[in-house]
Amino acid sequence: PLRPRVLLIEDSVHYQNLVALLLGQQFPQLELHSAHDGIAGLALYGQLQPQVLLVDILLPGMDGAALVTSLRSQPLFAQSELIFITSLDEDQRGPYAFALDGLPVVHKLRLVNDLPPLLEAALQRLRERQASSVV
Repeated sequence: PLRPRVLLIEDSVHYQNLVALLLGQQFPQLELHSAHDGIAGLALYGQLQPQVLLVDILLPGMDGAALVTSLRSQPLFAQSELIFITSLDEDQRGPYAFALDGLPVVHKLRLVNDLPPLLEAALQRLRERQASSVV
């Protein structure tokens, strides 16, 4: 099978590197792509059609919430797993709650601890969907 593609949309090079390191160590089967802002992220999403999206909420140009809202209109998006990454505390996330509702959110300070299990769960859901769609 093809390697699952992960698209990270994150403007901080530090966190791009951290995620790349984490995935390289714990999820070597994944193919990671990165975009530095929402507009580039949208374009890459269309090209790659990634199975998993890791999206920072605060992005230059178009924030993660607006990005995800615009992706929801794409039919393929229903097949993608989405995990938000943010440096915002719970009480700072209010303006973005409409987009975050029901989705996993990882605080950047807890990235190394919290991202792997969320990613594992997302990959499990993808495997289950693939298994049920193969007749």
